[in-house]
Amino acid sequence: MRASNEKEQGKRGFLASLANIDRDATLLERAAISICAVTLFVVMAVGAADIISGEIFGVFLSFKVDMSGTLAAAAIFLAWPLVQRQRAHIAVDLFMPYLPRALKVAGWWLSQLLGLLVFGLIAYGAIELALDSVAIWEESAATLGYPIWPAKVACAAGALLTIMVLVLQAIGGSSREIPDR
Repeated sequence: MRASNEKEQGKRGFLASLANIDRDATLLERAAISICAVTLFVVMAVGAADIISGEIFGVFLSFKVDMSGTLAAAAIFLAWPLVQRQRAHIAVDLFMPYLPRALKVAGWWLSQLLGLLVFGLIAYGAIELALDSVAIWEESAATLGYPIWPAKVACAAGALLTIMVLVLQAIGGSSREIPDR
């Protein structure tokens, strides 16, 4: 009786720890999506300033393309964790309602494993790039010479956070993700 009680307490402690990690991950996701929004706002503001400057003064901003590409990449990486948590991927689920539950569960686990593999490789590459970029305080080659290492750090952070979400989803299991119908 005592062993089962200790086992039950251990299980509750593990689940409480998971709930805390999940809460912290959600806070990190909110921070990432907030930075993503600011990043996209900067891209929009630079684009608008370029158009206005070009139309009124006949002078276009020379750094706009380089900056937009750098910031757009950071925004995409920072949005991934929330997209993964909400399962907001583009999906073609034409046949999903007709598949047996066992096949849906197998597909869910396959997608989790492939997601971990792909995002693991992406995170590895992004971390390598970020470390190299931070080591030299990398700046753009454009005329403005703005720092691009923060965008590379944001890409690595977004990829790592996406892996954390995938792991938490896997620990939670497919039963929380796939409806019984």
